[in-house]
Amino acid sequence: MTKLDPTGHLAPYGVMAAAQTAHLFAALAQKGGTARYVGGIVRDALLARDLVDVDIACDLKPEISMAALEAAGIRVIPTGLQHGTITAIINDYSYEITTLRVDVTTDGRHADVAFTDNWLLDAKRRDFTFNAFYCDPDGTIYDPFDGETDLRAGRVRFIGVAEDRIAEDYLRILRFFRFFAHFGRPPLDAIGAEACRKGAAGLRDISSERIRDEMFKLLRAPRPAATIGDMVGFSVLPVILPELKNIPRLRIVEWLETTALADPAITIDPLRRMAALFASDKTGNDGIAHAAQFARSLRLSNDEIERFSLMTASFRLIDNVMDGKRIRRHLYHLGADAFRDAVIMAWADRAAMAGRPVPGENARWQDMLAVAQDWQAPQLPVKGRDILKAQLVPPGPMMGQLLRLAEEYWLENDMAPDHTALMAYMAEHIADHISTQKHTNPTQETK
Repeated sequence: MTKLDPTGHLAPYGVMAAAQTAHLFAALAQKGGTARYVGGIVRDALLARDLVDVDIACDLKPEISMAALEAAGIRVIPTGLQHGTITAIINDYSYEITTLRVDVTTDGRHADVAFTDNWLLDAKRRDFTFNAFYCDPDGTIYDPFDGETDLRAGRVRFIGVAEDRIAEDYLRILRFFRFFAHFGRPPLDAIGAEACRKGAAGLRDISSERIRDEMFKLLRAPRPAATIGDMVGFSVLPVILPELKNIPRLRIVEWLETTALADPAITIDPLRRMAALFASDKTGNDGIAHAAQFARSLRLSNDEIERFSLMTASFRLIDNVMDGKRIRRHLYHLGADAFRDAVIMAWADRAAMAGRPVPGENARWQDMLAVAQDWQAPQLPVKGRDILKAQLVPPGPMMGQLLRLAEEYWLENDMAPDHTALMAYMAEHIADHISTQKHTNPTQETK
């Protein structure tokens, strides 16, 4: 059996109904190929969600598909020819096209594949029932494993034997929980969850980059904390990321991001959510170093490592009884974005320890975020060239020390002293310093 029987129909919309997409399908048909939407785009269309990624399955070999598209004037990138995948670019929009295939050998991380024209065999090698949808350009649906029923029921169910699907690629354990976070309704599919528990040790052989990407996708779900709890309960997360265990704090962060706060600058942020989950038994510089080591282990970018480390430490500086001067001081040192992260983390930490958000405190936290929203970073009114021009000290380390002293005085006075006041303060400090030196070393004048 090389064909699938239709099971339903949907009305194409968005990119599915675009003229450029029709042009792409027509180009493949010119070579006698059958191409269909596959997986996520069909699932999202059935749920009337925004259509973002366009995955297409085709029974033509990748080289033939490339030639057909290029003949139609479509730019093509051979993104994974050995696995049958090419990427077509039309008006800066990407279409990933993969030849029907079957797994020849698998080792839990990678698969050697062979191309086929058998749509059912291609479907059987996929992970979950609602990822094995196919759809013709006209909206005809093919659903060989009744994935739509699972989708409507909020059930994430492996195709075939769950242990077999997991042994082919252990990353499917994380995908099981990720899809549940986005599409599922409790309870978890018991067979699938138990298979994940049994196979969790296989995740140790999966690359850090793949684990990171799956975790970030999971944490982009509106309410991932319950699923993270399941991952801990089924002994999945402790195998690979034992530091991610502060689920109560994550619950508060997700509530703040999705429900409590109306600040447009505060949206779902997977890195901040991961920082909320992160729990270390180290403090101070050791704690910052531990957070940085964890972030590096996931191959985060340098900017992400710095932000993650700062979030796990800076929230300890914040409390909701700070006066305006302390708030502005932290804003000056951290910047608005990092201060906002610190407030959200501190708020979540406080509420998690209390067991719930504390209504009498929420307004004070929100007031601090409002200050950050309107914050315009001030500039220290004096610079090194001002010191040189006034000949307060010669060029060198002492000039930097004097600037830092002036900045501390400026901050202690709530950034009110202006250029004139700061120059006078520095001059007075130098005079006092010289006087002190003469007092402690009276022979200085005669040298």
